[in-house]
Amino acid sequence: MTDRTRLAEANLDESRIADYLAARPDFFLRQRGLLEQLRLPHEQRGSVSLVEAKLERQRQRIHALEEEITQLMTVAGENERIFRVYLDLYPRLFECGDLAELEQCMGRTLREQLRVSAVRLVPDARWRDLPRALPGEQLERLYRERMAGQDVYLGRLGKDEKQRLFGDALVNSCALIRLGRAGEMGLLAFGSGDSGHYRSGMDTLIIRQLADFLALLLPRLVADGQP
Repeated sequence: MTDRTRLAEANLDESRIADYLAARPDFFLRQRGLLEQLRLPHEQRGSVSLVEAKLERQRQRIHALEEEITQLMTVAGENERIFRVYLDLYPRLFECGDLAELEQCMGRTLREQLRVSAVRLVPDARWRDLPRALPGEQLERLYRERMAGQDVYLGRLGKDEKQRLFGDALVNSCALIRLGRAGEMGLLAFGSGDSGHYRSGMDTLIIRQLADFLALLLPRLVADGQP
């Protein structure tokens, strides 16, 4: 005869027993002998008392919290490192004399320190007719298909899109950020060989700040007649 059959014959069910015990947290204080007799199955030890089972669950919970704290500290440390890389990059960008040098400076720093395999600064030909600018219709198609009205895209690209933006560089995930108040200046594109490096939902504060900085810097470089 199973436990459920015995409960049914006694006109009881597990939910009613659970409700009864939940409503009387002092039940086992009055029934200490019963508490000592009750045992729970255990994979390694065969069976354990309720007290031992509770202590083990608490130890597991503490261990899980310790692991979570360790992971958070690791993420915080990595975020600080990334922030410092970008912070050190800004003065060097300000010293660049043209867009090609600007792109090379960003690419060299991010490749060496942040595992970014490719960096492209893509002017919009409708804003300025500059070397390596893309026609407005190509950018608009990219914005429509990938960015859906947003100013940042994180994820993967199709083969033709990757070739157009990054050439033969190894890119399995990317970050695309529109430049300018209305995205009129063009596009800043980061590529990584790691398919999970840029992914939907990750924080974009730092790359947005870089895009805002470039939007202030680009008009000065173009006005100097040094594209």
